[in-house]
Amino acid sequence: MRNICLSFAALLLAAPAVAQPPVEAEISEKSAREDVFPQAEVGLRGHVVAYPQVEISNLDGFRPVRMDIYAPRDRSQSRPAVLWVHGGGWSRGDARTSGAYANWPAVLASLAARGFVVASLDYRLSGEAKFPAQIQDVKAAIRHLRTQSGALGVDPSRVYLWGGSAGGHLASLAAVTCGAAEYDPQPSTGRLSRSQINALKGSKAPPVDDCVQGAALWYGVFDLEHVPSVNVAGLLGCDPAACRDVARAASPLYRIGKNLPPMLLIHGTKDETVDVSQSKAMAAALQAAGAKAELLLILDVDHGLTGSTPQITRDANLLALRRTFAFFESLAAGR
Repeated sequence: MRNICLSFAALLLAAPAVAQPPVEAEISEKSAREDVFPQAEVGLRGHVVAYPQVEISNLDGFRPVRMDIYAPRDRSQSRPAVLWVHGGGWSRGDARTSGAYANWPAVLASLAARGFVVASLDYRLSGEAKFPAQIQDVKAAIRHLRTQSGALGVDPSRVYLWGGSAGGHLASLAAVTCGAAEYDPQPSTGRLSRSQINALKGSKAPPVDDCVQGAALWYGVFDLEHVPSVNVAGLLGCDPAACRDVARAASPLYRIGKNLPPMLLIHGTKDETVDVSQSKAMAAALQAAGAKAELLLILDVDHGLTGSTPQITRDANLLALRRTFAFFESLAAGR
């Protein structure tokens, strides 16, 4: 047996070594910071293609800000764009979920199939950064849709917002603070060298337009000063009762000015998280300022348009979707 083992060992030593691939790498002259991972492309129903987790901003000290993009495969014409801003009390949630919808990406893709470029944003949450980081990220997303309009097939003159709950707050705040310097996105310097950052500081390039041409707001928060929620303190970094000026400045209800875009507000009459009075007050204030504002109240449903039975929840959510899609289609058609 010992001789057999020795013979087997001799055979192993005599066997040729398995060839290993050569060590090769493309080396830059300086530190390389660009994201060169191949961009995924996902084919969906309705001749729609999705691009997941597209980076729109990279800030030093934070994770990259990203969004999913859904677009018609046919890019022969420019399309209106809709930016979805998710809810979750500013502290949770993501670009791929919304309320009772079991497959939110399919909903966004169905809007894209109707001829829109649809983006869904993962903004920085309140545990990562305090306000105004969230609204800065929304405005960065609006600007990205315009700066990349050629590649995305976006008509930069038709950009709309859509948000729910906390996302309704951010979408409405973006809509009423068109061009507000205080909410300008931070420079995306996370992938730049120090010399590039210094050159950027001296740049006098005009900012990209962050105005929108319409907004659909589902059960949104419009007055942060009068919302009984610990989430508001987490967002602002202070108790609204003790920093009323901060809360009012971050409240869309108190930022309404002139030349506002059309808005659709949808709210359940039995909402126990964000009282329906928030949407009523916002709609009234918009109309008083001369803006086109439509308020749809859905009876007997709570936050997220959930009802006492699955059928009530289904009917409420389908109604909200139909009215919202019709709203965007009407704006896109210039009606």
